[in-house]
Amino acid sequence: MLRIEFQIRPAGISSKLFDLEEQIRSIEVDNALPATGERIFLFLTVQFDDDISEDVIAGQLPNTKVVDTTKAEVNQHTYYLSVVADISEVSVLALLTKNEAIPHRIVSQNAHLNVVATVRDWTHLKEVAGTIESEHGSLELVGTTQTETIGFPLGGNKIKRNMSGKLSDKQLEVLETAYQMGYFRVPQEVTAEEIANESDISRSTLSERLRRVEHNFCELLFGPQR
Repeated sequence: MLRIEFQIRPAGISSKLFDLEEQIRSIEVDNALPATGERIFLFLTVQFDDDISEDVIAGQLPNTKVVDTTKAEVNQHTYYLSVVADISEVSVLALLTKNEAIPHRIVSQNAHLNVVATVRDWTHLKEVAGTIESEHGSLELVGTTQTETIGFPLGGNKIKRNMSGKLSDKQLEVLETAYQMGYFRVPQEVTAEEIANESDISRSTLSERLRRVEHNFCELLFGPQR
């Protein structure tokens, strides 16, 4: 099997939300369930630069029913949206499942729709890519990795929401700053000292907070299930 990552232009519900005057950092499809006919339940995580109301969101999505809008307890300006929409609003997801590819992550950010999925082999990859290109135009293949396991399908891994309740505000702020500045990229783009300076904390405080974050991640993944 192949784990693939590719990019296309934002489309459907993601492109409509990005047209809001309020600046959006990212839109992620957490899960999707069939409703009636060509309608589906969509569960999204949307991160804005500021607070926003459900009325503003609904006004931007005239053909979509906003069922619920919940503000994340810890992540600043992050909202969990539950909507009922036409399946065409997430056509890339529909095309993946129709072609028997397993979707893992669909997120819009920086003018791209980034998708991670699993396909059977290179032949299957060409079939899936051809179908998506015919619907969405050009497709940029970012990477491929051989894998022996399917992994979590879309909506199967709730680590993001689970971790939000396990991290303090200060730990989350340090983690987000480190991530946004490229501390976790390979090769590393900034040093720990630069992260500490940006966060206005000491190097030792930064190290302590990141270690606690790592511990909480490991506890969630490998500790006893509750």
